[in-house]
Amino acid sequence: MDLPINPAAVFDIVGTRKDGGIDTVIVCSGPLDNSAATLRSLDIKVRNYLREIASDNFIQQCGSGPVRIFVSCSHTVSTEAEQLINDLANLAAQQRVFLLLGEPVA
Repeated sequence: MDLPINPAAVFDIVGTRKDGGIDTVIVCSGPLDNSAATLRSLDIKVRNYLREIASDNFIQQCGSGPVRIFVSCSHTVSTEAEQLINDLANLAAQQRVFLLLGEPVA
């Protein structure tokens, strides 16, 4: 079974904004359904991003500006996946990281 989120890769996309902030993107290749496997891979991926964003290596390479994580999904998102993203957004906020479902904007 192919999962819509690949938890193995650390970052799908990272970019530095003109204001010094950093945008990271989690790309989904299919619907974020409510299956245990999909929810687990999404949870792992976000937690991996949060761990890496806090690392010295990330800060040295990208800076320490405000960080946003976008879960970019042009497919359907189940209520359970959306709730998981909201729960993880609260965890991310403790790190002063914004976690959002949607596309980055300039």
